[in-house]
Amino acid sequence: MRTLLYNGEHLCLAKQHPLFFFVVLVLPLVLFPCVHDAASGVSSFFWLKSGTQASYTIQEGPVIFDDRAEGHPFRGNYSWLCLKVNYTHAVLDVEVTLELFKKPEWTTPAHIDYFGSEFVEKASRGDLSFIKRIPMDQVIGRIEIHDDPQNPAVLIPSPIILDQKFTVTVDLDTMMMYDEDGRILGKWILWIDPLKYPLEDWHNPTVELFVTNWLNTTIYANVFYVPSPPFNIPLNTLFGEVNRYFCASVPEPLENEFLSELGWSAIFLGYHYEPRTGILLPTDCDFIDDLFTQKLGVVGLHSFVKNGIYLSSIVFVGDLNSDWVVNKSDLTIVARAFRTKPGNERWNQTADLNKDDIINILDIAITAKAFGTQYITTD
Repeated sequence: MRTLLYNGEHLCLAKQHPLFFFVVLVLPLVLFPCVHDAASGVSSFFWLKSGTQASYTIQEGPVIFDDRAEGHPFRGNYSWLCLKVNYTHAVLDVEVTLELFKKPEWTTPAHIDYFGSEFVEKASRGDLSFIKRIPMDQVIGRIEIHDDPQNPAVLIPSPIILDQKFTVTVDLDTMMMYDEDGRILGKWILWIDPLKYPLEDWHNPTVELFVTNWLNTTIYANVFYVPSPPFNIPLNTLFGEVNRYFCASVPEPLENEFLSELGWSAIFLGYHYEPRTGILLPTDCDFIDDLFTQKLGVVGLHSFVKNGIYLSSIVFVGDLNSDWVVNKSDLTIVARAFRTKPGNERWNQTADLNKDDIINILDIAITAKAFGTQYITTD
């Protein structure tokens, strides 16, 4: 479609500048309140929209599985993407990746270890049924049997990659998770509802169910607000230095006969949450949640450094310049890339919000829906 403009003397063909689309297409969307996300009515999760996504880095450390396998060092990634959300539920695509790897300074590979004569006997007969969590295509032909009377073991050398993808539905009131068939998976703990907890210190915590099935045990955590220093240690996070946060911690170390038999004395849990959104920031050394235990069989994940799992990236819908607010700057970014595809000079991958390799009115509408949202403030 041609656009004609009057320049004072005659009509001429207008150059379709990106800001022209900003005025004609974007502003009307911003002015209509009906375009706002349905979840905006849930004040606790104002930031959660279709397309919101986050990724956590899992720092290297040992892992114990529920089939008695042990491995070190593992590292990995834990991510989620919101597919849709309404006033009561959110549907998420979740992916967990764990990699057993060899450190550069090591001369031999890392291993998954099954210690015990019973494993050696079975493996010697070709029976690998005891291996329940490692994909068989990474096991067959790679087994090492150490028939040492003092330390019998079956080893699987690195590299080993465990990757699980699944879709879960989270009840935004109870934070319980359900699989695609409606079965309960356990508790979602990568964010909490910050409005549920009083702004009181650790002397008055809220006792909250955190893990529904860990070695046939439920785990409860104390959730409490940590005010500004000197009552806490400021956290260095993706959002900058966070001086106030919610903490969920287990008062006593978790001990279990299963862990003791494998040489682990206890597990220490402490999770920290951004106070406005309730999003998990870093954890302390150890990590457990229901998805790890039920989907990967991980019953112990330890890191030798603080912040064993930490938030490494987050994409808030419409916040294209990562300043934690959606405003005209973000709309301008989309407008400047309007009607472009990969390879075009003005192409901007960040502005392709629905990931369909074209920036069009749909991307503008997504940004307009989130217009005015303040995700994180500096206060």
